[in-house]
Amino acid sequence: MRLKIILGTARGGRKSEKVAKYITEKAYELGWEAELIDVKDYLLCYTHRWKITPEMELYRKKMLEADALIIVAPEYNGSYPGELKVLLDTIFDEYEALPVGIVTVSAVTGGVRLLQELRLAAVNYRMLPVGQVLFYNVDDLFEGDELKDEKYEERVERLLKTLEKYAKALKPIRGEVREKLRREEEHL
Repeated sequence: MRLKIILGTARGGRKSEKVAKYITEKAYELGWEAELIDVKDYLLCYTHRWKITPEMELYRKKMLEADALIIVAPEYNGSYPGELKVLLDTIFDEYEALPVGIVTVSAVTGGVRLLQELRLAAVNYRMLPVGQVLFYNVDDLFEGDELKDEKYEERVERLLKTLEKYAKALKPIRGEVREKLRREEEHL
């Protein structure tokens, strides 16, 4: 099973990077073919989906090979970072039937407002939100890159197992959608 993990902020000193790296390693441990996609590598100055850039094509290819997705993002002003919104908006049909886990990072609220916003966006993209983990006070949870709170380890494992279950169940639909996209590309 192929899992893509999007790190959804490009800001310097981002605390969510530890969380995204931890989830990527945990996914490997559980047998996933996991890849971290850092939004800072896909900074785009516009969201015009009909003008394809090399970065957009690379991102699109990664989504087409994904069986599941996890979005890791901090809460900024009650929502998610603009660069994440720009990246997500570069494609649309490629997300259909993709189960998504949402992992939020926030010092105070844990990212509850971010979670609400991303759930709505995911449904609009025709993804299926299937679980979440809210990380509070990341500085207190990690020692270096090592997660020291077992509760979070259990939550991440549960999220990954849930994603695997839904990825398997939705595979026929993703296959149908991706075949349709492939045929449309051939006719262009």
